[in-house]
Amino acid sequence: MLIKPITNLQRTVLLLVVFSAFLPLLRVQLTQSLNYTFLLWNMFLAVIPLMFAEYAKRLDITKTKKSHLIILIFAWLFFLPNAPYIITDFIHFKPESKMAWFDLFMLFVNASTGTLLGLFSIVSFYNIICVKWNKKVAKNFSIMVFFLCGYGIYLGRFLRFNSWDVLFSPLDLVKKSILSFQESTTWYVTFGFAFLLWILFSVIKRSEINI
Repeated sequence: MLIKPITNLQRTVLLLVVFSAFLPLLRVQLTQSLNYTFLLWNMFLAVIPLMFAEYAKRLDITKTKKSHLIILIFAWLFFLPNAPYIITDFIHFKPESKMAWFDLFMLFVNASTGTLLGLFSIVSFYNIICVKWNKKVAKNFSIMVFFLCGYGIYLGRFLRFNSWDVLFSPLDLVKKSILSFQESTTWYVTFGFAFLLWILFSVIKRSEINI
């Protein structure tokens, strides 16, 4: 494993995560209410995909076995939808609240941060796959990831499944997943988020950010 110093981008991302977590805590202090503290848990889950990506980046890719990378990629995929999933937390917004503007800002910051964390991890694994396999495999992989992530968001928000249900409730997950393909909402949400992630991914790649 290669030991690499923390980059300026990683410092900025860490600052953004801390700021995102600070806002719900500040709201608790201001209102003496635990509303929106679920954002802390959701942000924790959103960080996990990036942690997998950071671990993978520190491996000597040319010497790492493909089987090791594949296992790592599958583990990362289980948690990846949790990152952009925070966008759907806007459903909890209550415009009649006295803290409406603060809540809107807080949700925006958390949703933006979660989405960025997910995108940065996708870019990292895209680059890793380019090195270990080739660019064509990496491109096809990223497209598949966008759709899996979009569908994962649907499973989380509409069917209320979590990442660990893959291990603890696999039969129920498979059954309801199959039935969900009959619903138009499934396709709207999946394709909508997949298209959004593809656009944002393309922006990051073309901006030549060193992730």
